[in-house]
Amino acid sequence: MGEITLRVRVPDGMERLFEREVKALVRAFEGGKKGPRVTLDDVFGIVKSEKSAKELRLEAYEELFG
Repeated sequence: MGEITLRVRVPDGMERLFEREVKALVRAFEGGKKGPRVTLDDVFGIVKSEKSAKELRLEAYEELFG
């Protein structure tokens, strides 16, 4: 695996936040976390709907995979 060094100017007090975001990007590129970041189960109950979770999952599957 190669190595890259970044030099970036960030506003004062934002160093830690920027470093944390870069590390999260690196983990995503390395495949550290599999699957979607947010699943339908995470948002169920937040979205007002007359449909059940099963119906929402089925619709989402049909939209994604036809």
